[in-house]
Amino acid sequence: MYRQVIVLAVFAAFLCGFPASCDNNRPIIGILSQEKLEDDPHAQGSSYIAASYVKHLESAGARVVPIRINLKEDEYIKLFNSINGLLLPGGNVDIDKSQFKTVSKIFYELAIKANDVSDYFPIWGTCQGFQQLTVLTSNKNLLTLTDTKAVTLPLTFSPEAKNSKLFKSFPEDVFQSLAEENITPNFHSWSLSMQTQTLSTVVDLLKL
Repeated sequence: MYRQVIVLAVFAAFLCGFPASCDNNRPIIGILSQEKLEDDPHAQGSSYIAASYVKHLESAGARVVPIRINLKEDEYIKLFNSINGLLLPGGNVDIDKSQFKTVSKIFYELAIKANDVSDYFPIWGTCQGFQQLTVLTSNKNLLTLTDTKAVTLPLTFSPEAKNSKLFKSFPEDVFQSLAEENITPNFHSWSLSMQTQTLSTVVDLLKL
């Protein structure tokens, strides 16, 4: 028994390098997988996560945990309590009735409950992921088709933007450049239209 303990201790030290290196403040971010596209000849298995999202988070210093779409709800709750945030990636699944939507909703509702008691849990949505967040926030799909592919535009900020978690720490010169210059790239098939009264949805998302 004593020999087994020694072996395990040496193995743990080997994995960590030094004991102190096992303790760090790097955030652990989950990335939600999504159903494989049927016409994708390169995808393997029933779901996937694009490597670019993993590399993106790791380049910023985060540790990454894959979130599969075929787990039980109690497993998602356990994962939620073990990570510091979630990334909903871009893709092309159905944001109204896919497994991606189902799991996104579970984490979204858990994040709302946590944030209500000051336990901040950020969820970032890229492209499809942000579209999914708008559906979850509005409880309906308010997206409209727009011709905004390969277009650079300035951002039109709402009055609440500067107090949002996303923009309140932005340097003033960067904030001004975003508002006045054509420097934001846009590659969208679907967008939120101001004519569909979705401004409150965007404001709510920025407050998350």
